[in-house]
Order: sequence, then C-alpha cells, then structure tokens
Amino acid sequence: MRERWRGAWLLLLALETFGFQEGDPEAPTGLECYQMGPSGGMNCTWPGRTGPEANTTYTLRYQSLKFKRNQTRSSQAPAGQSWVVIGRSSLTHNENYAVWVEAGDGTQVTPRLTLTPHEIVKPDPPVLSLVDVNPEVTVTWTNPHWPQHFSLDLACQLRYRVSGTPNWTRVHEEDVEPNSYEFSSLEPFTAYEVQARCIPEDRKGFWSDWSPSQTFQTPEAAPLGLVDVWRVASPPESGEASLQLLWKPLNPEAARGVVRSYSLAFWNGSDSPVSLASPCCSMSLPSATTRVWISANNHVGRTQPASLSLERQDLPAPAGLQVAAGHGQDLRVTWEPSKDPLEGEPTEYLVEWAEECGSSKAASLDWVRRPAGTHSALLTGDFRPRVPYQVRVYGLYPGGFGASAPIRAYTQEGVPSAGPQGLQDHSISKEASVISWEAIPLAQRNGHITHYTLYLAKPTESPQTYQPIAATETSYNLSGLEPGTSYQLWMTGSTSAGEGNASSIHLFHTPDSRWEAVLASLLAVGFLLFLACVLGAVLHVQLLDLCQKVLPSWCWEKVPDATHSRITLYEMDRDPHSYRGPLVQDPDAEEPPITELDIAEPADHVSQGYSALPQLECPAPALPHGADWTGSKPRLEELGPSSPPLQEAWGQQAPVISGYEKHFMPTLEEVLGLA
Repeated sequence: MRERWRGAWLLLLALETFGFQEGDPEAPTGLECYQMGPSGGMNCTWPGRTGPEANTTYTLRYQSLKFKRNQTRSSQAPAGQSWVVIGRSSLTHNENYAVWVEAGDGTQVTPRLTLTPHEIVKPDPPVLSLVDVNPEVTVTWTNPHWPQHFSLDLACQLRYRVSGTPNWTRVHEEDVEPNSYEFSSLEPFTAYEVQARCIPEDRKGFWSDWSPSQTFQTPEAAPLGLVDVWRVASPPESGEASLQLLWKPLNPEAARGVVRSYSLAFWNGSDSPVSLASPCCSMSLPSATTRVWISANNHVGRTQPASLSLERQDLPAPAGLQVAAGHGQDLRVTWEPSKDPLEGEPTEYLVEWAEECGSSKAASLDWVRRPAGTHSALLTGDFRPRVPYQVRVYGLYPGGFGASAPIRAYTQEGVPSAGPQGLQDHSISKEASVISWEAIPLAQRNGHITHYTLYLAKPTESPQTYQPIAATETSYNLSGLEPGTSYQLWMTGSTSAGEGNASSIHLFHTPDSRWEAVLASLLAVGFLLFLACVLGAVLHVQLLDLCQKVLPSWCWEKVPDATHSRITLYEMDRDPHSYRGPLVQDPDAEEPPITELDIAEPADHVSQGYSALPQLECPAPALPHGADWTGSKPRLEELGPSSPPLQEAWGQQAPVISGYEKHFMPTLEEVLGLA
C-alpha cells in the first residue's frame, strides 16, 4: 500500500514538474497568453469583472517550473484593465511557467495555465503584393522575420472576398505555393480584397493577425444576360401621343465591365427597323411603334438583344389581382393565370407599380418579371409609408400583352391627415336633412378608408356620433332633428391605423314649423284662385247671366262714355239751311251757353193727354250759310196711340235726343208723371 501511494505522489510531481496537470495553452481556461513575435514579450488577457467590480485591480502571477521553482513573480495591471504584458527580459526561452490571475483581494480568478514561451509565439502578419492582374491575378507575400534558431518554418493561409461583402473565401493550404498564389475563378470586372496570415509549421503557437487587405480589380469581359426593357404611354405634349421606352441598367455581375451605350432598334410599320444608340435609361419613340430591340455595349462586346412586342395590347390579362403589405416595406402580389384557348398562358408575367400621387408615372415606375407558371411576386423597393401605389400585372405574349385592372396598395397605412371635403346639407323636412360631402383627397388619405364617422351637435350640447358610414358613400340621411334648431356638423375618416383628423365644422339650421303653415295657406289660396280662374274661363257665359239676374243693372250694364263716343250731335234750327255746328266741341274750346228750362205742368192739361202739351220753346239750329241740310231728321218718339206726332206736339221745334240723354235724363213719362 505504501508503495502505491509513493508511486501516485511521484506521478503527480512529474505532472507538476513538466506542466501537464494544469492543461495546455489550447484549453479554454479564460486566461490566454502568447509571445508577440519571436523576440517580443508575453501578452496575457483574461475576462474582467462587470458591474460594481468593473474597476477591480488584477495581478498576473507567473512561476518557473524548472529553475527557481519557489520564486513567484507578478505584474499588476491598472484598475479595470484585464490584460498585461511581461517583458521578454523577464522570461527564459526554454523555461516552463505556471501563470494565473488574482484580484485585488487575493482571490484567484483564473485557473493556473502552464506554458512554454517558444511554443506560444504569434508571428507578425506577412506583407502582400500584386504581380499581375491580366489575364489572371497573381498575389505574392513576404513572410515576417523568423530567427534561425527556430527549427521550423512558417505556413501561411490566404482568404479573399468581393469588396464590400461580409463573407470571406479561404484558399486551401495545399493549393498555395510558397509565398504566391494565382487566382483563376474570379468574376470579371469585380473588385476584390485578399489577406494572409502565418503560423509555425508545427502549429504550436498562434496564427498571426491577418495582413492588411490588398485590393485589385479583375479585367472586363463581354456582358451577359438581357436588358430588362418596358414601356409607359406618355400623355401628348405637343398634340401627338408618344411612347416612352424604359429599361434598367445591367447589374454589375451581368455587365462585367463599363456599359458605354445601349443599341436600340424599333419597327413602326416601315420597310426596315430604325436603329440608334442611346445612353441609359429611357427614350421617347413614336406611338405607332410595334416592336423594340435593345442590347447593352461595353468595351469588350454586347449582350444579346432583348425584344419587346407592342403589336397587340388587348390580349388575355391576369385576373383576381390581390396586393397585401408584407413584412417591413414589402408588397405581396398574387394573381390568377390568364389562360385562353387560343393564346394559352403568357410566356412570362410583368408586375408594375408606381406612385399614384406622383407628378410623373415614369419617374417612380418600377417593375419585376416572373416566369410562366408563377402567380405571385414579392415587391421590394424604395417604398414609402402612407403613399398610395398603383399595382398592375401584365401577361406578356410573343405578339403583345394584356393588362389587368389596377389596384391601389400601401406598404404601411396611417391615419388620414384631413377629413371629408365640401360638407353640405339639404333639408327634406323640418326633422330630417341629407348631408353630402366629397371624398378625402387621395394624397391625404394615408391608407384605405374603411369608414366615415359623422358628428352632430347643438352649440351647447355634446355631439352625437353616427358611424360607421361606408367609405363608398357620399351622403347620409339625418333624421330626428328638432325644427328651427341650429346644428354643428363635422366628419372624420378612418383607416386600419385609426381615426384621422376632422373636417371643418359645417353649420346649418332646420326649417321652422310655422313657416310650413304659412306656406300651406299660400298654396291653398293660390290653388283656389287658379280654380276660380279655370271655372270662370269655362263657365263665363253662365256666370254673366247669373250676375245680370242677381246684381243691380248699374253693376253690369254698359254705360256709354260721351267723351269717347263716335256719335256727333247737331243742333238744328227750324230752318234746315241754318247750321250752328256740332254740340260736342273741343274740350279746350269755350263752353256753349247754358239754357235753363222751366217745365210746368198745368192741371188742365193732365186730363187732355199728350196732345194738349204746350210747345217747348227752343230755337231751331241754324245751318251754315249756303249749306243744305242733307242729314236725317231727329228721331221721333211716339207717345201713345192717341197722341199726335211729336213734331206736331212741339210744333216746328223738335228736341235733340241721343242715347246718352236717354240714359241719364228722365223720360217724358217720368216728367209728366205718367210712368
């Protein structure tokens, strides 16, 4: 038993002596030390503490395991620093050391690390240089200084990448010749950077840091692929519509050099196509153009010509277009295939989008192509939030294309920045009114309008809410209003992001009910008057006859007007040749003298009848001298069957009697009291 314990003790002593009990430098103990070059000091690092103990002061302790085994030396780091460098003069080349770290309170914070300085050497990085870049790229390098007493040489490793990309490609060590390497599979006209590092051949020690990058660019080559070309119809600017041709520049992988120009050819029905050269990336063509060819040119060659057919634009189009916002600023577009028995499925699809509120469609137009059989596309681009985009899908055929109906889409919606415009009211009764409005301008919607909200309030009361009102509506019927009342009205629009800003306040007043009574009365009176006029026009004869029977004679009898009468009365003498002129004179002339008559009624004449009446003395009218009387005699009235003629009763002086006097003067019967 004693021999066994003695053997175990000797084994442990040997492990401690030769540095095996504490592990080797590759073990992840948290403490790492390496020699900086073949003649540099030893740099040791360890994980430091965090939090309140971040400013802990650490001390690195190292002890020789061959010579001066009982002597421990130390190197203190500044407060908060977790690394320290031990000078080369403090170390022996072939000595084994035990290294550990203690905190300021004496606590050991890392396990012991056993190492040998010449086995932990980290060489300096090599120095790279370029020999040639045409037609192949050759890189050489110079190894760092390495002393002769080091028996082994250095092995180096290379890596390269396209400039600006994050991933490196490493070259296998067996493919690397000593101090040089020739690249054979690089992309044309591409910028690269290359780095190198070295390590002792026995792999004891550490890789050097990567050398500074050596950059170079590969030579040009003929471009590959096809130019992505499309068109947009331009509005007529000078009276004639034009076709604007758009194309995308070749990506660097396809260009493989500097694209110096684009060769175009188009056919518009003439005998031969028209050829021309143009810079990138648009050109106006005649509206009658039916086919276009385009290719890209660089210093070495050109691409195959890409063809765009515009001959027919009414071919079967994709249907069922749907657009949904994806993650971030993307749009997911799906559609149903356009299958036609005659045309079949398109050879490829083109998805086009542009800002709907932009001043020019061509300025913001972009597109992507999808092969036949694909019915969805993820649109990625410089989309802006709250901006409407118009999306359309085209089916491309060898003889033309067909376009789907456009659809509006947003990558990210916001609340509307304005409310409905132009609010108006139209009263339909004293308790109801129709409110109409105009839609929110497209640039201020900031999303798809889901519904409207209407707010109605009296000046001193809280508003009532009427919602939801469909986004397609432009009017709303308000009922249950109070007659003769003032109201305040405003509206808002809502999107999926929420309710937006309110419109301006609209004031209106409901009609008063008393005005309805007045209006009804006026309408009734007007109707009655109209009815009376109609009846009077139809039954005027019967009404006139009724008036003659009911009303006094002076109300309906027509009274002659002597002033406007066309009858001229003459006063005649007994001598028909004596003429004194008309009785009716000019109003401005001097009025004739008035003759007063006294009519007496003798009692003894009453019983004698009309024959005994005395002759009224009235001078006969005198005719003008030298004139003959050719007119008729005055009309004679017969007084009765037994009466003598009026001429005999009056003698030779006959009275002048007209219709005017007959109407206003008493009759002879009335004068004599016989009537």
